[in-house]
Amino acid sequence: MQKLARHHNHFAVEKMGRPDIIHNTLLQILETPLNWEGKLRVLVHTQDNFIISINPKIRLPKNYVRFVGLIEQLFAQKRVPENGEPLMQMQKGNVKELIRNLDAPDVLGFSTLGKPTLMRNVAEYASALRNPLALIGGFPRGHFTDETRRSLSTMFRIDYESLDAWVVAGRFVYDFEWAIGVALNRINPKHDRP
Repeated sequence: MQKLARHHNHFAVEKMGRPDIIHNTLLQILETPLNWEGKLRVLVHTQDNFIISINPKIRLPKNYVRFVGLIEQLFAQKRVPENGEPLMQMQKGNVKELIRNLDAPDVLGFSTLGKPTLMRNVAEYASALRNPLALIGGFPRGHFTDETRRSLSTMFRIDYESLDAWVVAGRFVYDFEWAIGVALNRINPKHDRP
């Protein structure tokens, strides 16, 4: 990774080479009531400015090696599967374009540099917004780039230590489910499944 970063001097080595972070994060949030209810939209922005759209119907492989194979297929074909409804697809785009295309007036970020706030309060705040977008860094070390930080409406710190991306994402999804009533609605008897 360090050799690749030196070859492409615009890549930060501390933000490269960890698809396991994305795998764990996606596993954490895709198998949630928020996603099953169609209230979660998941996109992944790569360091080399690709945006990967994740179909909420996807069932990601739990096995990491199979996940890597899926990502390799995605980078080769720009969509998976090659035919039929795409479960993942990618296109060129930076964070600024992503925010504009999603029509997200309120962009929340999570970083140890942010304002100290309990996650449940962040979720309550986000639940009152029209179309909130939460950015969670999927890199092993470091912080958002200056360009990404300028795109944020608010940056929150939910712990004094740095937390793994999947922990932050999982906590946000869970607290957001409670804030918008998804959690309570799903234990209501009228939602019982046969």
